[in-house]
Amino acid sequence: MKYLSTALLSAVAASYAFAAPAPLGEVGFEGCTPGYWKNHPERWDGTGGDDFTITVQHQAEFNMFFGVTKEQSGLPYGTTLLEAADTGGGGLAALARHAAAAAASSDATINYLYTLAEVIAIYRDGVGADPGTLDVEEAKNALEAANQAGCPLGNDDPDITPYCFGDEGNCPCGDFLGGGGCLHSGGQGALLSAIGSTSVAADDLVLTTTQLPPNTYSMTFMGLQGGNTPFGNGRLCVSSPGSKLFRYKPAQNSTPTGTIQLGPGIAALSLDFQQWGGNITPGSTWYFQTYFRDINPNCNANFNLSNAVRIDFVP
Repeated sequence: MKYLSTALLSAVAASYAFAAPAPLGEVGFEGCTPGYWKNHPERWDGTGGDDFTITVQHQAEFNMFFGVTKEQSGLPYGTTLLEAADTGGGGLAALARHAAAAAASSDATINYLYTLAEVIAIYRDGVGADPGTLDVEEAKNALEAANQAGCPLGNDDPDITPYCFGDEGNCPCGDFLGGGGCLHSGGQGALLSAIGSTSVAADDLVLTTTQLPPNTYSMTFMGLQGGNTPFGNGRLCVSSPGSKLFRYKPAQNSTPTGTIQLGPGIAALSLDFQQWGGNITPGSTWYFQTYFRDINPNCNANFNLSNAVRIDFVP
């Protein structure tokens, strides 16, 4: 994609005087959150026919996209928009998270409060790349409010059902938290999501676990049924009565941003489990979850689990 020059960015920023955003609920604006965009990378990757954005792609380098330095953004060079949308924490990290989502939302075919040029200008104003009136928190609040206006883009696949979130209760240490599994030592719940088709023939489904502690031993597994049993620092929400749980190997270490990925090729990999009845076939239903090491001084065990996902496979 083409990037705006620093001179043009400065000119754009100078042409706007940003204050608190308009009351979104009264004017019918729409927006999608960082969680939406990070969980749907295929909808802004610039390939295929499933994109919602026009020019913004998640592979774009964040600092270059916004025309800022790593000192201004707080993000190392090479960080992508997708990785920024998945960045945890407050301050500059929260602003970057909402700026990445705002860039995608403003470029999508929805009624977003700001244009893409305005999003870039707000961000640059907030981090001090251009002279303006907004500080980091004010810029973050403006973009956050716009992103939370309500997302009209498709989000559900009837064959993919996430469940077993941390705010449903039964977390062993009382660490109830939505948006993933039970709270782990990094202050979040690990989030398992599925992207792609559920066709066994296509075998293009990708299971991605985000919000893990960084550089942590992790493993995604599957079973024949669901469940809800306190286990370690989390809940075991997959079971296989009379059979076994099937672990996809090798185990992985999560990235510095706390992510692992399994697939495409999940159905083909399951052929390793065929002698135990663990291969994925058309018409079968499987339940998936991710296990990971979690040294949490506020809980009793050294491991935790993500939420879970039920997947109904089709031919």
